[in-house]
Amino acid sequence: MIRLWKFTLFFLLCLVVALLFNLPIQQVLPYVKVPDTVRLVGIDGTIVRGKAQEISVNQFPVRDIDYRYLPSCIPLLKVCYRVTYEQGTIQVAYDLLNGDTEVSGARIEYPVVEIVKYLPNLPVQPAGRVELLIDDLAVIDGKPTALNGKLIWRDLGLDDSGIKLNIGDYQVDFTGNPQKYDFKLIDLDASLDVDGEGEVDATGLYTVDIRIESETGIDQQVKSVLNLVAKSTGYNKYRIEQAGRLPPDVTRQLFR
Repeated sequence: MIRLWKFTLFFLLCLVVALLFNLPIQQVLPYVKVPDTVRLVGIDGTIVRGKAQEISVNQFPVRDIDYRYLPSCIPLLKVCYRVTYEQGTIQVAYDLLNGDTEVSGARIEYPVVEIVKYLPNLPVQPAGRVELLIDDLAVIDGKPTALNGKLIWRDLGLDDSGIKLNIGDYQVDFTGNPQKYDFKLIDLDASLDVDGEGEVDATGLYTVDIRIESETGIDQQVKSVLNLVAKSTGYNKYRIEQAGRLPPDVTRQLFR
């Protein structure tokens, strides 16, 4: 009788686990605290694996998504997923005890033309592609509370009014919280030596200080552009110092 009871208990446990793993994801989502800035479209599958047509974060779409459950987080009482999508990858961990969400190892890539739609009245039309790498992102009560990562601008250049330029790759390291973001700008594989920093707060107020120079000379077209946005501080040396307020829609994208 005891052996039969143990067998029955084991069978019931396996049945419960099987039912949970085959539970449709739509029945779970209402209990997950998704930030207001996130929109989910066309999700289909179970809590173990599935697909989604699109997830939009602050109006930036991530498409053709596949997600897969990671059992390694069970001892931490977290539900973790590895997500692959059209633009990159991401790992998401949901804390079962407090409902907090952590994001790490995220990589998203966009053409610059998709980004500048949110930055009207630019004096020039930038070109290239932007690669966003998120090291850590914490979401508590549906709102981001901490963010660390980097943004790499590949093939930074211009494609405007017959001007076509490519001055290389540049990187922005950033750290942030609900009140302020801090930025650090450096050059990578680039024709210009760049060093700068900046910050923007939740009201949209920003400051930027960027120093630009080149020991091997600067292309005349590049000089023409720099004369529009920077101040000459010496031979092949420029500086961009700006302070102001971002448009309200851009501020909402950063801090909402």
